[in-house]
Amino acid sequence: MSSAAASPSRFRPVLFATFATMVAGFVDAVGYAHLGGLFLSFMSGNSTRLGIQIAGGEWHLVLLTTGVIAGFVLGAVVGTLVADAAGEWKLVAVLGTEVALFAFAVGLTGADVGRLSLLPVAVAMGMQNSVHQIIAGADIGKSFVTGALFSCGQALARSLGGRARPSEVLAYAGSWASFVAGACIGALLLTAAGLIPAMAGACLLLAGLTATAFLFHGHLGPAIARQGGD
Repeated sequence: MSSAAASPSRFRPVLFATFATMVAGFVDAVGYAHLGGLFLSFMSGNSTRLGIQIAGGEWHLVLLTTGVIAGFVLGAVVGTLVADAAGEWKLVAVLGTEVALFAFAVGLTGADVGRLSLLPVAVAMGMQNSVHQIIAGADIGKSFVTGALFSCGQALARSLGGRARPSEVLAYAGSWASFVAGACIGALLLTAAGLIPAMAGACLLLAGLTATAFLFHGHLGPAIARQGGD
């Protein structure tokens, strides 16, 4: 009985982190389409584009890309400060702040301020790294998709040698697949409904995560091992 009871609570943090990763894929697809090839959570890709833009002297794009990267770093700072100040309610506090930033971005989009409307989302995505640290005790999640694939390969090698369970491989593969699924959903919704409904949808998804974090407070602790970074 104890094994059966432990199973849901053991996998609950993993499922939560997977859904958070899916939301990030959703947001990245929307940002990529609206920002002309920039991402809102994938800073490795943005850093590559920044180097190419500097080499090509595309200074107007350099400013935009630098702004997105700076927003992400600011989000990491804010997320850490909020988490440190909120104590045991850090997960709810960080997610709630993200919801507010998304709502602000939706308002800016409605006011037709152009590409700047998505900068608060970059801040929110920087904060979401704190979410994954809280629930997994490691640097995992949507900004570490490359690390998830690398760790999947490592786990597969260990499983072939009998040193890892197949479930470990599936966990890493699932993290990557959830990001891809989120990106697919985001692209479809953006195409079908436009930017404001897509952003509002992401805001509602984050609000759902916040409510889940509140309801399961104390049951979303570290559950999976450290992964490599992006």
